[in-house]
Amino acid sequence: DYELYRDNYLAELLPVGMVESMLAERIVSLAWRLQRAERIQNEVFDDMIESEVTSPSAIRSRENHCRCEGIQPDDPRFASDHLALGRIATRDWGYCRTLDRLLLYERRIENSLYKTINRLKQYQVIRQIKLDETSKPSAPVKDEAADRRKPAYKLSDLKKQSQFAAAHLTAKPLMKGDYNNNPAVGVEENKPNQSQFDAPVPTEGAGNRVELISTATG
Repeated sequence: DYELYRDNYLAELLPVGMVESMLAERIVSLAWRLQRAERIQNEVFDDMIESEVTSPSAIRSRENHCRCEGIQPDDPRFASDHLALGRIATRDWGYCRTLDRLLLYERRIENSLYKTINRLKQYQVIRQIKLDETSKPSAPVKDEAADRRKPAYKLSDLKKQSQFAAAHLTAKPLMKGDYNNNPAVGVEENKPNQSQFDAPVPTEGAGNRVELISTATG
């Protein structure tokens, strides 16, 4: 019977590894002992009933007690099975306390069984978490060869590029001209109506200065 009970219990627990197998065997043993404690308690009750209620000596003892108490045979209290379990428990707790020790024994087995079941569940949960972590896809490995083939920018190159960009930004406003504003310093004004093919218009008084120069030289 125990072997069949053990096989069925282990098939339900499904232990993996030595630790889980040890805990599963412990659970099977405690469960079997718990059932045995219940059978022991039932058999103890049956033995007490037989020795205190149904046996011929128990019946005679009950009749003598009722006569001493003035209880008549037609009274229900005169029967040997009247309040049998109560009388058994009172006698046991007043003398040997067998039932009390059986209850304590059963409670200890039950507590150990529940603790072992919880411990086995913890190990199984930890094992499942580790299994889930190992089954997750790993991150892609970085291609170091491709990174080595990429051009490496030196610090000096970056400094040169930054200096060139700064010079370009400072020189641009100096060269910029606007038709509606004054020309920049050192740059000829760019007028939209002026053409490079038109002859320059002589200023006022230019002819008089030419004649004076020719007279003086002549």
